[in-house]
Amino acid sequence: MIYFGCQEIGKTAIFMFLLSAAALIFFSCTTEALLSVTVESPTETEAHHSENHPEYKPSDFVAEIPQYPENDNTDKLFETKRILEEVGQLWYAGNFNAARLLFNTVDTEQNDEWHLWRGRLYIEQWRGTDLGLAGENISALFNDNDDIWAGTWTGGVIRFSEPLGTPTVWDPGLPSLAIRTVNRILSDNGIIRILRYASLEGYNKRSGKWFTEINLPASDRLQDLCIINNKTYLATLGYGLWVKTGDYWHKIDYPGSFINRLEEGYDGELLVGTMDRGVFLYNTNNKSWRQPPSGLIGEKNITSLLRDGKYIIGGTYGNGAFIWNTDNSEVKTFGREFLGDPWVLAVTEIEQRYYFGTFGAGLNVLDFKSGEWDRISLAEGIKSADIASMIKDNGGNLWAGTLGGGIIKVSGSIYDD
Repeated sequence: MIYFGCQEIGKTAIFMFLLSAAALIFFSCTTEALLSVTVESPTETEAHHSENHPEYKPSDFVAEIPQYPENDNTDKLFETKRILEEVGQLWYAGNFNAARLLFNTVDTEQNDEWHLWRGRLYIEQWRGTDLGLAGENISALFNDNDDIWAGTWTGGVIRFSEPLGTPTVWDPGLPSLAIRTVNRILSDNGIIRILRYASLEGYNKRSGKWFTEINLPASDRLQDLCIINNKTYLATLGYGLWVKTGDYWHKIDYPGSFINRLEEGYDGELLVGTMDRGVFLYNTNNKSWRQPPSGLIGEKNITSLLRDGKYIIGGTYGNGAFIWNTDNSEVKTFGREFLGDPWVLAVTEIEQRYYFGTFGAGLNVLDFKSGEWDRISLAEGIKSADIASMIKDNGGNLWAGTLGGGIIKVSGSIYDD
């Protein structure tokens, strides 16, 4: 396992297992830790949303968090109680849309009951065992425009049809001495690709047959996969970045040996996140490289990336999240005061809101237009505040894979006015 000064060792061990236990050769200190998900009562910080942070200095692309005058909350508390009682009556009577509409359109106090009702109204959950999986740790998710695919730490793979409410179990993911973690699921010309720690498998949706890729450039520590313009890019931990053209793999010498994350950008652009050298943009057309200004994101352990217009949004392990404006090179960073936890494992964008999945503080959501933050976590009743993977579906809903709590779905209407 990676040794980060022997501090936060539990989170480090779990994260490095999520990275497929692949960095054994990178650092010298080894330790062991078992994942345990403890559901606790939300702290004051956990239950408080959209706080104003005086130290926050807005840039031209993140608005200043608005300030609200102090007032007597007594009347508002009574009104909140009345409104939530009415929401409950509508809900139990089966008038779900009316309940959501009332909940969203009335300004109420965000107390414990409010959070619980928000969870009931907008969040669905499935335990891994409910889906035929042997574990609750969801390491990868994918939307193939028909169904949701999920992979687990122990190698489980399912295809879940939400309209039918039924999963097809390809592999339950039973514990094994061999590391079989599913690190990535994607689609390529009708083929579902499943990247595990030590193999690359494919499922032909037309024929219904599975196959395993041979002649991979590395036999283990396979970390991520991305396909751009019919070229397959493979990230490894310790063996660097590779590209397959036709039947042959070629090594790309830059940007180092320890590659965590790959994402497709715009016009042949490949986003590359490293374990030790920060984030890079690779133009696959002219083979040029670009980084943020020196010292802003350099040497950070990048776990997640996405491209949204001129912005690169990313998460790091232990150093929070960032937004890089590639037009003017401005970088804004967000730490524990915004995210509740600096360990960010996944990032997704829906309707100009950025969802950051953290290792301990649930989902933290930045409204790009207003600059306001929100948190969806244990207070909403989700079974785990450790979010390891995220995707959005065609309906604008968010799906999140947790460590210890299976899969959750957050309705896209949760922020409807």
